[in-house]
Amino acid sequence: MKISYTISRRDFIKSGVVLTAGFPFLQSCQSMSNRDESDELFAIFREPPGKAKPFVRWWWNGDKLTAKEILRELDVMNDAGIGGVEINPIAFPGGDDLGIPSMQWASPEWIEMVKVALKGAEERGMICDIIVGSGWPFGAEFLTGDERSQLMTLTSQKVKGPEKINLKVADILKEASPSIHSKYEGADSEIYSLCLAPVQMETFVPPINLPFENGEVITVTIPDGEYILYALVKVTGFQAVINGAPGAAGPVLNHYNPTAIEKFLNYMSDKIFPELKGLKGFRALFCDSMELEGANWCPDFIDEYKRRNGYDISPYLPYILYKVGQMGQPVEGAVITQTSGTAKEEIARVRYDFFVTCMDMVRDRFLEPYTQWCNRHGFQSRVQPYGREFHPLEASLKVDIPECETWLWSNDSNPELDFVKRPTYTNVNKFVSSAVHLSGKNIVSCEEITNTSAVFNATLERIKITSDQSNTSGVTHSILHGFNYSPVETPFPGWVRYGTFFNERNPWWPFFKLWAAYKTRLSAILMETDFFADIAVLHPLADMWSIHGPQRDPFPELLYPAYQYKVWEAIHRNGNSCDYTSEAIIQQSKAENGFLKYNRRAYHTLLLIEVESMQPATAEALATFVKNGGKILFIGKEPHKSSGLTDYRANDEKVRQTIADMKQNYSSRVFTLPAPTDNIEGWFQNIQQQCDIKPYMVIDHPNPFISQIRHVAKGKDLYFVTNCSTDQRLVIKARFPDSKGQPWLWDAETGERSRYPGTSGKNSTLTIDLSPATSKLIVFDEHTRNKDVPALPEEPSGGMVLTGWNVRMEHIDGTVENRAFPALFDLSKDESTRSFAGYLFYETRIDEKTESFTRIDLGRVFGVSEVTLNGERLGCRWYGRHLYDIPDHLAKAPNKTLQVKICTTVGNYLKSTPSNREGYGWTRWQGWQPIGMLGPVKLLV
Repeated sequence: MKISYTISRRDFIKSGVVLTAGFPFLQSCQSMSNRDESDELFAIFREPPGKAKPFVRWWWNGDKLTAKEILRELDVMNDAGIGGVEINPIAFPGGDDLGIPSMQWASPEWIEMVKVALKGAEERGMICDIIVGSGWPFGAEFLTGDERSQLMTLTSQKVKGPEKINLKVADILKEASPSIHSKYEGADSEIYSLCLAPVQMETFVPPINLPFENGEVITVTIPDGEYILYALVKVTGFQAVINGAPGAAGPVLNHYNPTAIEKFLNYMSDKIFPELKGLKGFRALFCDSMELEGANWCPDFIDEYKRRNGYDISPYLPYILYKVGQMGQPVEGAVITQTSGTAKEEIARVRYDFFVTCMDMVRDRFLEPYTQWCNRHGFQSRVQPYGREFHPLEASLKVDIPECETWLWSNDSNPELDFVKRPTYTNVNKFVSSAVHLSGKNIVSCEEITNTSAVFNATLERIKITSDQSNTSGVTHSILHGFNYSPVETPFPGWVRYGTFFNERNPWWPFFKLWAAYKTRLSAILMETDFFADIAVLHPLADMWSIHGPQRDPFPELLYPAYQYKVWEAIHRNGNSCDYTSEAIIQQSKAENGFLKYNRRAYHTLLLIEVESMQPATAEALATFVKNGGKILFIGKEPHKSSGLTDYRANDEKVRQTIADMKQNYSSRVFTLPAPTDNIEGWFQNIQQQCDIKPYMVIDHPNPFISQIRHVAKGKDLYFVTNCSTDQRLVIKARFPDSKGQPWLWDAETGERSRYPGTSGKNSTLTIDLSPATSKLIVFDEHTRNKDVPALPEEPSGGMVLTGWNVRMEHIDGTVENRAFPALFDLSKDESTRSFAGYLFYETRIDEKTESFTRIDLGRVFGVSEVTLNGERLGCRWYGRHLYDIPDHLAKAPNKTLQVKICTTVGNYLKSTPSNREGYGWTRWQGWQPIGMLGPVKLLV
């Protein structure tokens, strides 16, 4: 286990930057024995180290930098509870640049600004990462020839002979030019080959290569019959760095070319690293999204392919390549050979080999050398290792700090279902986090709150739900997306690369530290404990790659099958937990005493999602697992064939026979089950019962809004349980048959702990009451002891609705307006108030006797609320239910003045201000977002 009771751990605790615990607005249960400092895990939770704080991607917009502004922004971030920055030079987003010139990436003056940032971060106890190059994928103007990314693509047309055809080279090159997101204008294109292939093909035949001479027009002779004429076109330098800063823009690097990779990395290390001597330097060097737009080639690809696979890929290229569109996806509707029979089978297997070879080459030539280069210079590698060119799980094994993505989506259509129908974690999160668990690391980094559709409209509540969902997918540390380098003199809203608007100009920024404190404690505890999983899940990657090719992760054009990323959710919502696995991991695992073990991971059940193809060695490993007491679930389909071309008929028979023998000999532990339909939670609940899969958290009524993860440490079981509903209070009952000790609540907002209310004895059934947007950290502790505490209080009932509100509207543009609202309403529904942004002060008088009322419930609130009663502050709520306790002395006061301050977002204001080009450009397509206190406001008994 990671938690050990040693001097090094104590030193680690003391060296961390301490967060101030406790805020007056926070509710907590009755606190008991909170300061047992011999409990080192709880000590870390109470006073987390700086490395657990959220970091931010710090966009150095256009590299328009000054030392004064760098230090000012470090102070702003540090004061808000941000523990680290990722320096990210990026193209200027537009707006008033105040006449500040851009510095060139890696120039002496730019390096001086990096030194200012490093020294300033060190003085403030903050951590620095830096992106390699700029933008994504990285590249530079100094790359030439085949050092730039290369793509083998094609065009095709149906032809009929005998006849001679004149082909205009310019037309072919134009037709083959990829319709990608970020074109580089200096690309070089050439016809690689011309060939004729059958219109239909049942048995594979190589295409007929047509000789040609370069020129403006190529004449080819078509023999008698109908054919598909393929023109294979090689495009070099076809992609430009997306949002590259000056000096690091230009063509994208060829990630298949080891010489080019070495040149690029050494350019950065030779120019920058020597200048940083004497400074502590960076924690990690970062590589952002690998959106290579279909890049698939390098000068020695043909030879390298043959060395790795044992056969020549050339005859198959016309059948497996395609015309490339956005983000490298195939362009639909092209004229191609229609295959069937053994030809279709053979081409599918070669397609698998081709894409696996691409992944292996990028791994061997870029990913591993990149990590070695980082480590050689004293840094860790931090990479988002996914996309068409990476194995979605195994690539993360090669990185020191693998990173995934969690997005904040627009809630215009249905905010209540938003987090269930479209969860915020992307499909790669579970792959990346599983790889971290398998490799024994503890940081699952995440580019978090990435936001392009709800720009300027992110509330702290939505940020909390989003980051909670991120944690349930396995994330342990957040890199927020992001903080804009933007001088205070810049007109509102400043320089904005993207717009969740983590910025001191945001009205809710003073409250950001509350979320940061919550997130820091949660991250600290997740990084210092072990994620528990009892089930491993294998995806049908070989089948998908054979039929369709790899997808553009983290946003695949195809889900295969359509429900594939819902399976892990159903497992967790039913009280089990899972990791993803791969064929290589399964082959390297040990089967012992009913478990499949890899390093420190152990799974009693392996679930295969519609897997038809696998390597014979994988099938043999499955058989060994079942023989040794393990349990296998085949969902929808069963494995019956091998992947890849070489010796495939013999390998098919090995897979088929191994699976058949396994089913016959161990039928009580091998299950073939139907695929899920709509109710996927109910589907897995039935599987638990049918296959005798024991949940470690037995939930009475699984709910799509409630999920959980389990972590373990010495003497402790930790459960993080979340409700992602924005307006439903949900109550479940749960048993924890495997957990020992007494249950406690650890409050990540305050750093306090308390005995779980209403429990006595061991392994009690807990009532878990989750208000909207609420999460709980429940810890079973074998060592901490204390007396029982009362059961959970009843839901407040009875009550008096308050009406008649005077409202002061303090707009961020400096204007102030006073209004009278007889009834509360959503300000976005009224044209006269919908563009408001800033602070709303609702005030009403209470003249009735209220001695019996103990709480104030604000009802539905969009924003952060603060409440004062007779001038006495009752607290603050930034998410969930806005419920406030009334002190006895105020309840007895004969007359009362209640004031509620609501802090809003700024999106509606910018949407209504076309003259603000930066803000309006992001928000004009968004719907009007709810604003203010909708109520009803009640006094409760």
